[in-house]
Amino acid sequence: MALKNNQSGDATELRRQAEVKLNERLSAEQAGKKKTAALHTVESDTQRLLHELEVHQIELEMQNEELMQSRAQVEAGLRQYTDLYDFAPIGYFTMARDSAIQQVNLAGAILLGIERGALINRRFGVFISTQSHTTFNNFLEKVFGNRQKEACEVQLLKDVSAPLWVHIEAIKEEGQRESCRAVVSDITERKHVEEVLREATKEREKLIKELQSALDNVKTLQGLIPICSNCRKIRDDKGFWSQVEEYIAGHTDAEFTHGICPECAKKLYGDLYEKALEKQNKKNI
Repeated sequence: MALKNNQSGDATELRRQAEVKLNERLSAEQAGKKKTAALHTVESDTQRLLHELEVHQIELEMQNEELMQSRAQVEAGLRQYTDLYDFAPIGYFTMARDSAIQQVNLAGAILLGIERGALINRRFGVFISTQSHTTFNNFLEKVFGNRQKEACEVQLLKDVSAPLWVHIEAIKEEGQRESCRAVVSDITERKHVEEVLREATKEREKLIKELQSALDNVKTLQGLIPICSNCRKIRDDKGFWSQVEEYIAGHTDAEFTHGICPECAKKLYGDLYEKALEKQNKKNI
């Protein structure tokens, strides 16, 4: 009887212990599952973060490629602008209010006859001839006084035999900086042609005046002149008859000297004319 009770108690304790272990095992399994789930969650978040980073990296690479292309286009445009600016056939200048040169292209430097680097911060006004100073100063005042394009023609000082004339067009730049952009072109040849034409015009006007003066002193006979078929007198506009020499003297500037033709001399003087003619023939022989 006591043995049966002991066996019954051992079975109860064993069952309890088994249930405890089962609970521990279940708890361990649940903890493992939770841990695995947590690991899966961390792995999922990590993968999602890696994916986002990879996408962002690709976006940055695409943006960088676009920036590189844009930079290449800007650099190409800048090179083209620089070439157009430097190798233009006319002078380009950027000047301050006091005419200090801030920028200049190659054509402008050649025009002034000085190396381009040596022109920076030098005043353009020092290259203007004395006779053009007033014109140039008034021109600068107009340029900086409004935002309209202004122009002038001035003579430059340069070591050449003939004067160097230039045409300048300038306009004030937008913004805070006090400067203007100017285009300077050589018009010396045009000035020379204008001077030649001016001298030719003076000579023509002088010649016209001389011709007009000559014409004013010349009187001409025009139209039909009535003349007597017998005595050779001429009738004037008033109906009076006068000798030929009187009529011509009154209507022209001609003057007469008197002589006698051979026929009249023979008719009037007869033998005297014959003797004089014979004497003249002997002298000629």
